Amino acid sequence: MRDSSLCNGRGAILFGVRAKQLCTDPDVVTHELAHVWMHPMLGESRWTLDTAGTSNDPAIIKEALADFYAAVMSGDPVWGERSAFPTEAARSMRVNVVFPEARTGAAHNDSLALSSALWGVYSKEKEPFVKGLTRYIVGMTAPPKAVAPWARGLAVELGTTDAALGATWLRAAEQHGLLLEERVLDIGFDAMTRAYADGFVVPGRKDVPDAALPRSVVQFRGQSPVASKGIVSLRASAGAEAQLEAVVRAGELVDDATALGARAPFKRAGGRFEAPLELPEGRYYVQITNRGDTATWFDDVAIRLVESAPELPPPAGGSSPNAMVIGAGLLAAVVLVYVVLRRRSQT
Repeated sequence: MRDSSLCNGRGAILFGVRAKQLCTDPDVVTHELAHVWMHPMLGESRWTLDTAGTSNDPAIIKEALADFYAAVMSGDPVWGERSAFPTEAARSMRVNVVFPEARTGAAHNDSLALSSALWGVYSKEKEPFVKGLTRYIVGMTAPPKAVAPWARGLAVELGTTDAALGATWLRAAEQHGLLLEERVLDIGFDAMTRAYADGFVVPGRKDVPDAALPRSVVQFRGQSPVASKGIVSLRASAGAEAQLEAVVRAGELVDDATALGARAPFKRAGGRFEAPLELPEGRYYVQITNRGDTATWFDDVAIRLVESAPELPPPAGGSSPNAMVIGAGLLAAVVLVYVVLRRRSQT
C-alpha cells in the first residue's frame, strides 16, 4: 500500500521508515489516509516551521486531525497500540493535555492538546460535531497556520448552525490552552522544569534553512531579586554541547534580534550541560538556540544564582547593623568588668 497509486509519489508521507510494522496497525493506516485526504486542503509539508523554527503549529493541526479522524473511524481514542515500540507509548486522546505546559516542539506530542480537545467534544456531541469540523476543513481556502486562530475559526463555523455547539468547542479550546499565543513556561531558582513528553526539541538548520538561528518553541520565564550571574543547566542528547546555546532577555520575550546577539555556549558538567547567564534584576526570559545542522532535544531545565546579593551599605550618618551589634557587645563587656571589680573592692 505504501507504493500504491493512492500515495501519488508521497509514500514517505504515509508510512515513513517503519513501514513494515506501522502498516499492520489499522489506526496508523487510517491516520495516514486522513493525511492524504486532507493534503489538498491543508497544504504541503506537515513539518512547516516559521523562519526561526519557533512554531510548529501547522504540524500540530495536521497530526491532531489525522489522529482524531482515525479515532472516529475506529471508535477508539487510543492510537497506535499495535505499532508502539517498547520504548514508546501509544497516544491516548483521553488525556488532559494543556498548553503551554505541554509544548515541547515535537509535533506528534504537542498535537495531543488539540486532538484531546476535539475528542472531548466529539464524545458528547458526536455526529453534529464531526460534520461541522469536516465542513470547516473542506471549506477553508486559506487555513490558519496557528492553533489559536484555527480553533477560533472552528468555533465560528460550528456556531453558524448551532450556537451552543460553537460555545462548547470554544470552552474546550480554552480549557486545553489552545487559545494562548504565548509559549512560555515559568521557572524558579533551583526548581527543575521538565517537558510533558520526551523532551523539548530545537530544530536545526536543515529543518529551518531560512532561519538565521533556529530557536526552541518554548521560552522560560523567571524572576531575579538582583542583577547577578547565573547558570542554566539541562540534560540533553549526546554531543548537544556543540550545538546548543542559551540566550537571555530582560523583561520581554526573546526575539530574533536578541537571539542573534550574545549567546552562551553549554559545557558538560557531570551528567548535565551548563551555560553562564547574566541575569537582570526583575523578570527575564531564557530560550535555547541551536547552531547545529540537525535537531536536538533537551530536558530537566534549571537555573541558579552563582553570586549572592551584595550587602546593602549603612544609611548615611548611621551605623551598619553589624557595627551596632559589636558596639553593644563591647558595652556589655565593660559593664561586666566594672561590676566584678567593684565587688572585689567591697570585699
